[in-house]
Amino acid sequence: MAISWPRFWVDHSRGFNYNLTWQERRNLVLSSVEAAGFGWWIVFVAGIGFLTDAYDIFSINTIISMLSIIYWEGSIPTSYQLGMNTATLLGSMIGQIVFGFLADRYGRRKMYGLELIVTIAASLGFATASTGVNGSMSLIALLIFWRLIMGIGIGADYPLSAVITAEFAPTKYRARMLAAVFFFQPLGQLIAVLMAFAATAGFSSYISSIPTSAPPDMACSVFTKDAAGIECARTVDRAWRLVAGLGAVPAAVAMVFRLTIPESVYYILDIKNDSNEAMHAKDYFGSREDLGHDDRDSVRMDEFEHSPKAATNGHHIATELQLPQPALQSRLHGQGLSDDSAANSIGPTVEELEDPHPSQASRADLYKYLFTDGNWTDLFATAVNWMLLDFTFYLLGVNSSSFIPRMFGQKPGDQLQPYNWLVNNERHIIESTSIGALVGSAMAIFAMHLFSRKRIQMWGFLILGGLFILVGALYVTLPSTNAHVAIVVFYGICQLFYNLGPNTTTFIIPAEAFPTRYRCTLYGISASSGKLGSVLGQIVVIKVQSNKRLGITLILFVLVMLVGATLSQYLTPETSDIHGKSRKLEDLAQGKSHRRDMEREEREERDAERSRPKQQ
Repeated sequence: MAISWPRFWVDHSRGFNYNLTWQERRNLVLSSVEAAGFGWWIVFVAGIGFLTDAYDIFSINTIISMLSIIYWEGSIPTSYQLGMNTATLLGSMIGQIVFGFLADRYGRRKMYGLELIVTIAASLGFATASTGVNGSMSLIALLIFWRLIMGIGIGADYPLSAVITAEFAPTKYRARMLAAVFFFQPLGQLIAVLMAFAATAGFSSYISSIPTSAPPDMACSVFTKDAAGIECARTVDRAWRLVAGLGAVPAAVAMVFRLTIPESVYYILDIKNDSNEAMHAKDYFGSREDLGHDDRDSVRMDEFEHSPKAATNGHHIATELQLPQPALQSRLHGQGLSDDSAANSIGPTVEELEDPHPSQASRADLYKYLFTDGNWTDLFATAVNWMLLDFTFYLLGVNSSSFIPRMFGQKPGDQLQPYNWLVNNERHIIESTSIGALVGSAMAIFAMHLFSRKRIQMWGFLILGGLFILVGALYVTLPSTNAHVAIVVFYGICQLFYNLGPNTTTFIIPAEAFPTRYRCTLYGISASSGKLGSVLGQIVVIKVQSNKRLGITLILFVLVMLVGATLSQYLTPETSDIHGKSRKLEDLAQGKSHRRDMEREEREERDAERSRPKQQ
């Protein structure tokens, strides 16, 4: 008995029973994308990998606390913590640039899933790192190495997930689908803390047996001689390895789906120049329409074309599909084509036509696009905005195990029972960071439909600047005010506006602003600039070891936010029209000069519409 597998996407190519020109095929394919609904399935496929990335990045906050207890008596050397954090971020830079280029060169589909294989291998390698026999291997060196490899897989997922989602999404849902994918980042961060909390609670009988003021020879450490201390150290060691290894589970789930995902039609049309493959690609997730059937509303086919006509052998081939769908079917059946033969007919090839195809990638074309046409400012803005954002976000985000205890009033020299230390750290991360981040990302999904990404990003930078002044001032005056609750509340609000603002928009805008042939490459450059900012933040954090210095640093963050707001206002590409609705990728791919022309025409139409009632 044959097994019938569920279909997670609809093959609309079976509705295209036509012998059409290259441009007509292109219009039909892109119109089918526009006819699709909100792509929940592609959001899940892309988001589950992004959840894995966030899990692996931010789980280090709970893992470092566990490593500190069993290997360094509660105080891990700053250089070790810096090494693990920086290795992950440097690896991400490498993955973003390399996989971004490869995705434009060889295709999104061929790269999608490979990055998860790297992440799975690194997660398992990190979780099984050992000191060897009698310290024959360096544990910290192995941990740093595997975090570097893990970072490559994490970084590779950024351009792939964002660009594939953007290219699969209908224009009206694109921003919200990208925001929904980004929602998986705070979700992964929360799950990492919850897994650590579950592991700690599950082993509580072994960990809580060690008293708060235990002498060194009875502490929860690999160096202790006490039986209870040895058992406690073994238990905590199991716990952090369990937390690290579980990061491979969602990656394995995502990989199954990603390896079966179809190629993006934008890549097939704009880079491979193969309209026939695009016609037969199974890449329309959850589409509500099947173009080519007369029981559906027709979609205009002339919205995607580049020119009115294309000359072939002295004859003009119309690239606008003026006929309604039933007429098209009648035309084809009138040619004597059955459904099966029409479906298998490939029609005129690209070589047989002289239709205007998109420009192909080359050094000369890239130079023209960036510098001759002046689009370098788009790349500069997306890259620098992301760098400024990540400088502050990751300075605090991957070092929360250092900052958050002080936020709740715990002093560096305080001695806590190991179980209480771990549980308090995990609970404090949830209260101060995860809740605000989740709420902010959820709000961003709805906000992207109401306002342009550029405006959300600008106001997000400004609001964060004001919040940093407030939180920084509270830290500076903490010895006299003891305002720990206020710091926690406003720090949580900062996390909310991070994700309601630039943390989400810097992820979205580069996936929309660039042409297909360079979209992944330029996205990777923008994202890697963000990770460069996060690496600089890790260097700064070494100097921030007191509440006063932390407060001053947060106050100085306002300068970073002001630069980000200025760039957002004047240089960041606007991917929405003047009414706040998303523009088509086809239009955005033509660069900022075309965006300006469209904005001017839209303002003229708006002004004409406003003046019409007055004339009457």
